Formats: sequence, structure tokens, C-alpha cells
Amino acid sequence: MKEFLKSYDYIILLCVFFLLGVSLIGIYSATVDSPNFFKKQLVFVGLSVFIILVFPFIPYRKILNLSPFLYILGIVSLVLVHFFGVVVLGAKRWLSFGFFNLQPSEFMKFIVIVYVSYLLANAKIPITWKDVLKVLVVVAIPFALVFKQPDFGTALTILFPVLFILFMAQLDKKYIIGSLAALIIALPFIWKGIKDYQKQRILALFNPTSKSAYQLNQSKIAIGSGGLYGKGFLKGTQSKLLFLPEKHTDFIFATLSEEWGFFLSASIIVVYLILTLRILYWGVRVRDKAGKFICFGVGGLIGSQAFINIAMTVGLAPVVGITLPFISYGGSSLISFSLMIGLVLSVIREEKKEKLRF
Repeated sequence: MKEFLKSYDYIILLCVFFLLGVSLIGIYSATVDSPNFFKKQLVFVGLSVFIILVFPFIPYRKILNLSPFLYILGIVSLVLVHFFGVVVLGAKRWLSFGFFNLQPSEFMKFIVIVYVSYLLANAKIPITWKDVLKVLVVVAIPFALVFKQPDFGTALTILFPVLFILFMAQLDKKYIIGSLAALIIALPFIWKGIKDYQKQRILALFNPTSKSAYQLNQSKIAIGSGGLYGKGFLKGTQSKLLFLPEKHTDFIFATLSEEWGFFLSASIIVVYLILTLRILYWGVRVRDKAGKFICFGVGGLIGSQAFINIAMTVGLAPVVGITLPFISYGGSSLISFSLMIGLVLSVIREEKKEKLRF
């Protein structure tokens, strides 16, 4: 029993369980008139806790060996979305299975992290341009398929953890500079490729009086009106009076800030910081390269996605439509992030076992 309890990293567990608890409070309040949302999220949270507690006992190397198959499965599912996907709010992102919808792009984040870690497991550090090229090809396919849905925000979150892994793999500075230069050159083409409403959302960041800035303005009003202590549970006006769009998904942080105030908002940010740093800490400590890259990818994704979502709600970033990890409503996102945490805990458990043998 003692050895069983030592299998977990309790700092990571406490951080994740805190965020899951906040999720249930926020979604219950945001959807009090539609209780099915809360009931579904409760099921997702229960499943997530099960995954997080059980997954660490599956050796992560087995998951790594399955990653080529998982990658092919993920690409096929994204192609199926293109032909048979369900359209919601003008975007085709989900596959319908009758009683639930699945968003393959969310699971692609987990799959890409695992597959890239698998590809770089035997690479020499610092990695070569051949390794970089191989990884970029692997990432470009799901990025393009998700971008076309259109879902620019999720496409970016597929890319971010890979860039973080490449950076931590001591990618030569000339490749980093070259990539940045290529990105700058490509910006006009990227701008041309995105939808008009996406352009308006980006421009709204610099023109708060435009119609496209409505979401952003309502979010800032909600957060500012919460003050230090908030208006109280179930007493938020922006969310309850339907001024705040996507109050249980992309803008859940604004809903929580309005009702619980600065102290909970600051606590959420601190918990994300601790969770990210703790996972990266293990990335530094773990000796196996694939295990390192898994930790770097997961830590980089959680930190960057949480930062972008919160920055988006307070008007420091354009509204790109990405979830707040472990808090926003949505089974696909929650299960995907839970798989990532379970995989990180598996890496940590194997590392502890290796040290005991040594």
C-alpha cells in the first residue's frame, strides 16, 4: 500500500483536482437553467479522475509504442470530421455518436505529444535538422486539417507543445531564427487563409468599439465587476442575464471571476503556474528522453493554453476559441488533458522505480 501511494505526485494531483472542483462550481452556476450541462460535466470529471488515478500504472513506453497507430487513427478521425462532422456555430469540429459528440482535434494534442516524443526518443541531443523536419511534417498534417475546420485556436494548441519540445531538445538557434523568419513571411498567407469572422476577432483587440468586440467587452465587464470578493455564487449578472457568450466554455474564467472575485481568479492562475512548473521540473529530472519530452510537451501545452485563454478573457489576446484546461465544459478536452496528466504520472512512477532499482 505504501508503494502504491508513492506512485503519485501529489502536487500534480492536488492542482488538477482543484481545477476540476472549480470546473464543477463554474459550470453549475453558468448553466443553472440547463442542468444537463452540469450532469454531463460531472460524468466527465468522474471519468477523468478514474483515468488520472489508473493510467499511471500503464507503463508509458507501451503507449509510446502504440503512438504510430494512434497518430493514424487521429488523422483518419480528422478526415472523417471533414466529410461527416457536425456543424456547430459555423464550425465542423465534432463527430456525432448519437448520445455524445467527440472532438478529435482535442485528442490530437495528446496523440501528437506522444508521437513526437516517440520519434525523438533515440535522437541525439541537440537534435538535427532532419529530426526537426520529420517532426514538422508530423505536426503539419493535423494542423492543416484542424485549421480547415475552421479552428485556428485548437490548431495552434497542437503546434505549441511540439515547439516547446523542440526548444527543450536544444534545437540549434539558427533553426529557431529561421523558423521565426519563415513564420513572419507566412503571416500574410495565414491572414488570407483565415475566415472573415476570425479576422474581425483579431482586429477587435485593437478596436473595442467594433461589433466583433462584444464578447471581449462583456468578458472584461464580468471580470471587473467581480472585484476582490465577487458578487456571490449564482449571483453573476453578465452570465445570468446572457450578456456573456460561451460562459461555460471559452469564457468560464470570466464567469468564475464575476461570482468569486479576484482571490479565486488569482488562485486559479497560481495553480496553473504550479502545475506547469511541477511537470516541467519532472521533465528536467527524468532520465529517459521520451519521458522528458512527454513532460515538456504536456507542461508546455497546459501553461500556454491556460495563459492564452485567460489573456483572451481579459483583453490581452484575441478571441481564438480555446478551452481553459480542466475547467471549461467539454468531455473531449477534459478527457484529453486527463490522459496527458495520467501519462506524465506514468513517466514519474517509472522514474521512481528506476531510481529504487539503481
